[in-house]
Order: sequence, then C-alpha cells, then structure tokens
Amino acid sequence: MDSKWFSVLNKSTPSIMFRFLLLCCLVAAWCLGAGASICSAQQGEQTAELPDKISGTESPPQVQSYSITIKGNSSIKEKDLRKAAAGELLMFEQRAYRKADIDDAAFQMRSAYLQAGYAFALVDYTYEKKGDHIEVIFDIQEGPRVIVENIVFQGNRNIAADKLLSFFGEPAKTWGRKQQTIFVESAVRDGINMIRDHYRGEGFIDVVVKNPDLSFNENRSGVTITIAIEEGPQYIISDVQLQGDLLPGLAPGLDKIKNELTGKPYYVRRKLFLRTSLEDAYDAVGYAEANVAIEVIQQDEPGRIILDAVITSGTQVRIADVVISGNDSTKESFIKDRLQLKPGDIYTRGKKMESFRKLYDSGLFAKISMELSGPREDGSRILEVEVEELPTREYFVEPGWGSYEQLRLRAGAFEKNLFGIGKNGRIDGLVSMKGETISLSYTDPWLLQTAISMNVPLYFESRDEPSYTSDEAALSVLFSRKFSKNLTLSTGYQYKMTQLSNLADDSVLQKEEEDYNKGTVGIQAIWDSRDDIFYPAAGLRLASSFDISLPALGSEIEFGRITLGCRYFIQLPQEYILGLRATTGLIIPLGDQSFIPISERFFNGGDNTVRSYQHSELGPKDENNEPTGGLGYNVFSIELRKRFYKNFATTLYVDAGNVSPNKSLLANDFMPYASGSDLLDDTLNDFFSEFRFGIGIGFQYLLPVGPIRIDVAYNPDPAEIWNEDNWAFHFSLGMAF
Repeated sequence: MDSKWFSVLNKSTPSIMFRFLLLCCLVAAWCLGAGASICSAQQGEQTAELPDKISGTESPPQVQSYSITIKGNSSIKEKDLRKAAAGELLMFEQRAYRKADIDDAAFQMRSAYLQAGYAFALVDYTYEKKGDHIEVIFDIQEGPRVIVENIVFQGNRNIAADKLLSFFGEPAKTWGRKQQTIFVESAVRDGINMIRDHYRGEGFIDVVVKNPDLSFNENRSGVTITIAIEEGPQYIISDVQLQGDLLPGLAPGLDKIKNELTGKPYYVRRKLFLRTSLEDAYDAVGYAEANVAIEVIQQDEPGRIILDAVITSGTQVRIADVVISGNDSTKESFIKDRLQLKPGDIYTRGKKMESFRKLYDSGLFAKISMELSGPREDGSRILEVEVEELPTREYFVEPGWGSYEQLRLRAGAFEKNLFGIGKNGRIDGLVSMKGETISLSYTDPWLLQTAISMNVPLYFESRDEPSYTSDEAALSVLFSRKFSKNLTLSTGYQYKMTQLSNLADDSVLQKEEEDYNKGTVGIQAIWDSRDDIFYPAAGLRLASSFDISLPALGSEIEFGRITLGCRYFIQLPQEYILGLRATTGLIIPLGDQSFIPISERFFNGGDNTVRSYQHSELGPKDENNEPTGGLGYNVFSIELRKRFYKNFATTLYVDAGNVSPNKSLLANDFMPYASGSDLLDDTLNDFFSEFRFGIGIGFQYLLPVGPIRIDVAYNPDPAEIWNEDNWAFHFSLGMAF
C-alpha cells in the first residue's frame, strides 16, 4: 500500500494538544449545563421542615414540622406500607398536610393488607396538631390471614368443577407446607367474571353466576366459598342463511364461512365474525362498500338459532388514478411504489391497509390518509393519498469519556430521505485521545423494492492501541434482512487497507511487513428478544458470525474467523435482574499463513470484557510488557443488577476470560511458528486454559442513550509474569453487555 497516502491523512490530523483543548472546552460547557439533585428517604418516624410555599399556597405559619408513626403491624413491614401509600403521603407533604390525604393513605395501607389475604384488617389513625407540630399515628389491627379451604360450585351441570377452579389461579407455594390459596376478595370477583365469560363463550348466554357465599371458620383464618350458577340453555347455531346479492364466484368461500359457524355455540361475537367474514369476502373481489345485515332467529326448539344474513354488494370499485399530495421532500414515485393499489386495480380494504403499513414503515410520514373520490361515469374512482412528512435530517454532537480513549467527541449528520426516495445517508466523525475516525455510509432500506437492506460504509481510522498504532481505510458492501421480529441475517464484502506502526515487538505471531490489504466475505445471524437494548430486564440475544479472507477476494493474508456470543437476562423478584454472558472467538490460519497481523487478533480485558484489566491487557505480553493478543479468546460474565432509586442502578459482577495461545508461547520461548497448523494446534490446546477473573461492583445512571457507568474490579489472582494489577477502574457509557 502507498505510504504517501497515509502520510497525507496523518498530516490532516489535529495535534494531540489541539484535540485535548477542544475536548476540554466541549466537556466543560456540557458539565456547566447539568444540574444535580440530592434526595433522601427515611423510614420509621420522620420529621420534615415545612417550605415557605407549597404548590403556590402559603403554608400555615404556625406549623413547622410533622411526624408519621405506624404501629400494630407485624406481618407487613413498615417500609412496604409506606411504599403502598407513597403517593398519598407525598401529597400530604406537598398540599399543606391535609387530613384528606391521610384518609387516602390509610385506605391504601388497608388495600395492601387485603391483597395479602388479611380480609379483616383495619387501619385507623389519629391526626393531632400540637403547637407548631402535626402528629399522625396509624393504628393497625391486622387480624388473621385467611386461607381458602374449599371452593364449592352449585348448579354446574355442563362444565366440570375442575375447569371452573382453574379460573382462580394456582395456589401460592409455601415452603414446608401444603400449597395454599390466600383469600383475596378482588381475586374471587375476577374469577367469577372469568367463569361467566367462559359460560357465554360456550353458548350459555343467559348464564347467571351469583355472588359468592362466604363461610369463615371459628377463628376466621379459613373460608369456604360457595358459588351458585344458573346455566340456562346452551345456544347452538343450527344454520346460517345467506340472502341478497350472492355472487356465483364467491360460492365456495361463502360455503366455507357457513360451515365454520354451523353447529357451533352461539355468542355475540359469532354474529360479528359472520359480518366481517362476509364483508372481507366481498371486499377481496372489489366490493369494498358491501353491507351485511344479520338477524338472529330463535327456533322453536330451545337453544337453537339461525343466523340470517342479507348482503347488499354495491358496485365493484376500480382505481382510475392515484393522486398524491402533501409530499414536499419525498418524490411521488417513492410513495406510489409502496402503494398496493395502482391504476386499473380492484380496490380492497386489505390492499389499503397494506399500503398504510408500507408507508408508515418507511419512517418518513407523521400522518397518511387515503380516500376514494366519487364514482365517475364508468364507476371507477380516484384514490387520493395525502401525507404529512416528518423531519428527516438530524445533527448530533456527543461528548463522552472512555476508560481507554478518555476524552472523546463524536459529531455528525444523518439524512433518512436522501434524494427524496427514502435512502439514508450519514457522515460521522470521532476524535479522542487515542485516535480519529471519519465514516460515511449510504443505506438503501428496500433494495430493489425487497425486504433486503443494503449498506455501503466507507471509513478512515487512525488509532493508538497498547501494542501498536494502526491507520486503516475500508469500504464495505453489506446486505441484511429481518426474517422475523427477532431474527436478522447479514452478509457482505469488505476491502481494507492497513498500515501498522509503533510495533512493540517483532516476535511470535508478528507479521514481517507493516502494511497489508485484506478482502473478506462474511455472514452473521442475530436473534434478539431483549425487552430493552440499553438496560434489558429480560430476554435473549444470540449472535454468530463467520468471515473468511482469501487471495481470490483481494486479500494478502488468508484466514477464517468464527465468533459466537450469548446474552441472557432474567427478571428476579424484588426488581433484581440476573445477566449472563458467554462470548468466544477463534481465528483459523489458511493456506501457507503462519502468522496473523496483530491488528487482526483477539484481545481481552477492559470495560466491556474482563473488567479487572485495563484495555487489552489480559493475556500474554512481550518482553516490553505489551499485549500480543491471540487467535482465540473467551469471556464469561454473571451480573446481578438492581435499580435502587429512579435512574440510579448498581451491579455486582464476576468476569472470567482468557486469550490463547498463552502457555504454549512460554513453552516455546516466544519463537515464531513455522506453520499455520502448529499455530492453530497451540491455540486449541490453550483455548480453555489460563482463565483470569474479575470481581467487582458497578454504578450506573440511566440515560435515554444508555447508562453512564462506573466499574471497580478486583483481580483475585494477578499473574506476576505478565505484571498484572490487582485493581482496575473504568468510567464509560453503556452496559458491559
């Protein structure tokens, strides 16, 4: 590669001092605009000073403080009672200590007891003003916790008791005891409503489910619930009669609709189903204004009914022309390409809804309306489409900090309606204490009007790593398609030119030349069911990729690369989150390749891998104590996360990871490998050896663009031979995984 080209690039790079001063000014300006708040919470008896004004109303000058005490509770903790009435107690403080808010707080506390099965709980209170102090005392009489001993059904001849019992949910599990169901009046009411709905769904539309009869035992700790049911007759659809404009071409479809209903239990939604099914059948052949009137006819035999449908088809609608309005930036051709209704087409509501979906999926429109004009002489209509466009261009400036990059600034612009045809364009620049990057990309979200997206990124990067400095330029052509809500597949080609400098050592695994070009094709599959990309509480993300570099692709080096990753999140009780991560990678030398350039190898350690190490510092190092990387690596993590106050969260974690080959390098005195097979053998032999660990705690402040994160990690067994530290500190943006 021409080194003069890189020298021109480097001459255009601002000096380190200039970058440092620029970033300091930007970060200082950003920090000056930020505010801070201090909040505190108290449990037990609490006292607060009254502000001069509350919600714009002068506070009573003679009242200076208040206290709230809760007594008599043993089964529910005081903090849980305060949490149940948190909103009302806050209003009490903010609205000049109104007694009405204490009434509401007492109601909420009693509701908490009722939900826990204490059906006879009482919450009383005293509200007393003593000079300039208001004293509130909640007095609780819990009573016994009531267990449902039995549920008895009377009058259920057609539906078994076991089926009806299922509507009351599963009994609560109690350690060391038989499973028991606590008595919650609201849950009983919900169960009765579900029983009533189930009966009606089976055709018993006259069913009466009476209020339950409750029989408590002597100490009121158990209850027997008796539910009386008057089922009434079961209504069955004996026939479906169709009258009116019956089109011969629709006969098979209409017969299918009749057969789907005949002999089935009748309830109100069956009538709606018949109407919509007939309207959809007529709509599919262009009779979008068809009208269906349905009458329910009861036969002499009890419980037998006939659904009588009278169909008025109206006229068949064809599209004469499509008229677009409201599109100031978007080309008319782009909108028409996404419409499923073209001139000459039969108009259907189904095609109209699909047109809405495709236009809204473009992300370019805030509002879309489609209306038919009045009929012309030949009966055809004009489809009038009016759109309201969204802003499509945005600019961004993002100052930040990374534990390795330190101060950094990202800026750029994004246009999602390039040329007025829905294409995306982006320019993005990043400058940090470790390098600079500029990238441009062009994206076609609907390549050739298909579900395939094409992205063509071009980037230039200069970056200082612990063991070397790299200057890279790369052009890629990438294709991706979303096959379902969770599954995305991608493939593509990249051509990259690399120049290495400041190499720490020319020993094992090192390339003799400092410049190389690489041509690569690859494929990637991602399954992502996480409920949030920044701070997930549940879900799974699986990622796998394979790429290969060969001379036939324009590459001066030959190897394949495989990476696999899994992230799994489990919602635990008390709003805890368990996060699990496993990531692995392997580089396979091909042909006569006996080395892998240092910029292509795997490194480990840092704020997003094993956090007891600084960036890339885990694993073997050369005689200058600089990391050499390897052809294989693993990272395993387990985290326990908890949001403890508003947007503040904390994390306890354990990381484990390695880089291979490791032991083999020492055994061979860091001698270069004679062949790629020897290098691969040692990589596989060491693949699950020499794991290093990190144990730590992290703190996060959650922002819309991801959490600001601080991590402190301890290395329980630092390797003296690699001069490893006991502690590592990281400050960064985003979760570790």
